[in-house]
Amino acid sequence: MPKSSRSRPGGTVDQLPGTRPILLSGVYRSGTTFLTAVINNIPNVSAASSTVKYLRFCLPHHQRLEEPGTLKKLLDEIAKRIALRWSLTLNIPEVLSDLEGQPKTHATVYDAVMRSVVLEGGANRWAEKLAMQWRDIPLFLKMFPDGQAIHIFRDPRDVTASYKKMTYEPWPTFLDACLNCKAAMIEVEKMQKEYGSQRLLVLRAEDLARDLAGQMKRICAFLGEPYSADMAHTDNFADIKGEDWRSNSSFDESGQNYSEAAPRWKEALSSEELFIVEMICQPEMAELGYAGSGQDVSKMNETALGALLADPWLATRIGTYLATGLPHQGYRSDPYQTEMEIVFGRGQN
Repeated sequence: MPKSSRSRPGGTVDQLPGTRPILLSGVYRSGTTFLTAVINNIPNVSAASSTVKYLRFCLPHHQRLEEPGTLKKLLDEIAKRIALRWSLTLNIPEVLSDLEGQPKTHATVYDAVMRSVVLEGGANRWAEKLAMQWRDIPLFLKMFPDGQAIHIFRDPRDVTASYKKMTYEPWPTFLDACLNCKAAMIEVEKMQKEYGSQRLLVLRAEDLARDLAGQMKRICAFLGEPYSADMAHTDNFADIKGEDWRSNSSFDESGQNYSEAAPRWKEALSSEELFIVEMICQPEMAELGYAGSGQDVSKMNETALGALLADPWLATRIGTYLATGLPHQGYRSDPYQTEMEIVFGRGQN
């Protein structure tokens, strides 16, 4: 394992130079799982989709990792979670051996865990998909000074349409998708300016679907990995640890949606829903190349529009955006609490 760095007296800098992991980021329903499969098809990279989720489930909830009891609790928790949720095994003795002689920081532990769970087939770089956590891209890049991040965007109207079909959250929570898209569009552009195009790559799901070969060349150039033509054939894609990329679609389980990238919002969103999405997501939506619908707003049903905007929860989310200029990031339900209840039972962690 590469050597961890420490700060001056006053605290440990959670950094691990010399290793080159990859964070895969995006709003839900944006093609992040397919992106994971694409990255996983690069020979030197092994990618996992929504498995360990270290920056969500581990780092915020476990401090003082230098204490043996704390580290053991964290590793035991990860092992139980990924075994129950994804049928994956964390080799705890292997992780502890990898950490021998190293400062016990979140960077060293994160890297050791992912190497144990993900790396296989001769690959020496790991990648983790973590949707809905783009605000942790700077944290990831600081933890791993030689690491990189890729964020994928998708037409906010299709993100909203897909979330509308698949979410279990109460109506009209699905419209929060466009608020998350708005926040990501605002913030990721600023991050790329700060960290540079060599550390943060921005893609569009539609481009990845329609020009897989061209986009894979671009991804490989960004990662500094060699490209070959056979890498761009989905028939050659292996299964990824975590979600099944072939069936992770709200509208099509055949996998054809990845090559066709057909817009779904025209049939899936009502005029009123479409109005809200476009109103919130401009001008960033257009700047990413997504043209407006040009719909006649005079034909909208005012009662239906009013009902959507009157929902207390959605009104609060929109109110936060209007008051601050930046929407919330995240889900309606707390994913950490949900995960802990599934794995450990209600009221436990």
